[in-house]
Amino acid sequence: MRRALDQLYRLCAGLAAAAMLLIAALILIQVFLRFFGGQIKSADDISGWALVATIILGLAPTYRHNAHIRVTLLIDRLPLGTPVRAFVERAVTALSIALVGWAAYVSVHFVWESYIYNELNQGLLAVPMWIPQFFMAFGFVVFFIALVDDLIVDLMGGTQSHLAAAADGDEMPVER
Repeated sequence: MRRALDQLYRLCAGLAAAAMLLIAALILIQVFLRFFGGQIKSADDISGWALVATIILGLAPTYRHNAHIRVTLLIDRLPLGTPVRAFVERAVTALSIALVGWAAYVSVHFVWESYIYNELNQGLLAVPMWIPQFFMAFGFVVFFIALVDDLIVDLMGGTQSHLAAAADGDEMPVER
């Protein structure tokens, strides 16, 4: 199970990176085509969808590597290894599960409605909207799974992934 979850998180990281590369490629191609008076139809729409995919698909892997911006003003004041700190960490994770679970539910419902009603993009390319929206829903669902995974690991006596990454010094490069 652990291996499958880790592969799921890596898949999300890979898809987020691919979406970011798509944005870069679109920009470079658009710059090149302007010299010849050309353009890619709906490049703005595609870039917007790729930006959302980059951000939301990156939520779970970023969280697991302790690279999210966290406001730890209160938690950092609590002594390490105390029951109070453990309770606060679990409460914050539980609240996050509720909020991200709601976002996942709404996103999946949103994708389903777009699919059922055959909603199309109103730009130059008539893309079924459920396709770009799917990546948003998938990212939120995987982030929800990552949070539930962490809470279960914590309740079973393990360490939450973001706390383990922080202890290992696995932080964002700009913080080092």
